[in-house]
Amino acid sequence: MHDRIAQFSQSKYLSNSRSQASVQAIENDLNQYAAWLEAKGLDDLQADRLLILDYLADLRAGNLSKPLENSSMSRKLSTMRSYYGWLVEQKLIDQTPMSGVRGYRKKKGLPEFLFVEEVRTLLSGFDLSDPLDRRDRVLFSLLYGCGLRVSEACTLSWRDVRLRDGVVIVQGKGDKERMVPIPGFLLPLLEDWRRENPDRDVLFCNKNGKPITSRGVQYRLDEHAAKVGLEGRIHPHMLRHSYATHLLDGGADLRTVQELLGHSSLSTTQIYTHVSGERLKEACQKAFGDFDPK
Repeated sequence: MHDRIAQFSQSKYLSNSRSQASVQAIENDLNQYAAWLEAKGLDDLQADRLLILDYLADLRAGNLSKPLENSSMSRKLSTMRSYYGWLVEQKLIDQTPMSGVRGYRKKKGLPEFLFVEEVRTLLSGFDLSDPLDRRDRVLFSLLYGCGLRVSEACTLSWRDVRLRDGVVIVQGKGDKERMVPIPGFLLPLLEDWRRENPDRDVLFCNKNGKPITSRGVQYRLDEHAAKVGLEGRIHPHMLRHSYATHLLDGGADLRTVQELLGHSSLSTTQIYTHVSGERLKEACQKAFGDFDPK
C-alpha cells in the first residue's frame, strides 16, 4: 500500500502543480490510514464503506492522535476520496468504497487578527544587540507587512526579494507565484538584514544556520509576545489576517487583497469583509454601549 501511496502522491504533484509540502501532507494522511489498516491485517484494496467509517470514527474520537476538528477531518476525507478515485482509474479496484461517506461541515469562524496598535507593540521591544532578535524583527515585520504564510517566509530566499524594485516574489500554494510590494517601513529592515547576511541564500535561519521552521517561528513569536505584554496566544497566521484586514480598512478593494494573499478564489478572501464589519460594530459598541439619554 505504501508504494501505491507514493505513486498516487507523485501523480498529484505532477498533474496538479502541487507543492512538495502538499504532497507530503497527502502522504502523511494516507500513511496514517495505511498503518491503521495494517494493524487490522488489511490493506486499502480490501476496504469497504463500513471500514472507512470505522477509521473516520477513530480519527474523530482521537484514538489515533488528538481529536480532530471538522476542517482536519474534511482534509483527510478529501485525500481518501481522491486516492480511491485514483485506484479505480488504475483499475486496481472496481468501485470506490467512499460512495455515501458524508463530509464534515466546516465551522465558519472569523479569522483572528491584531489591531494596528497591537501590531506596533508586537514589532517593538527587540534587543537589537541579539542577532536572533534582529532576525525576528525582520521576520515578524515581513509576515505582517507582506501578508506571507509562515511556510512562505521560512523558505524565502534572497533571489525572491527584489529590494531595488521594492517587491517580493512569493511561491505560494500549488507553486503559484505572486508579487507582493514591500511597504515603506519594511524596506530598510530588509536592506539592513541583507547587509548583515551577505552570504546566505535563505532569509531566515536558526541559531544552527539551518532554515527556520514554522514551529521555530511560533516558539519565538510566543516568547516575544509575552515579553511585550500581548495577551492571548499570537500565531503567525494572525499577522497575515491582520495584513488583509488592515488593507481593506485602508480602502483596498477585494480583488487586490485576493491577489496579494494569493487566494485562488475570491470567496476565500471575502471573509475579511466580515472582519471589517465586526470592527465597525465593536467601535460603535465602545462609543455608545453605555449611552443612556435619560
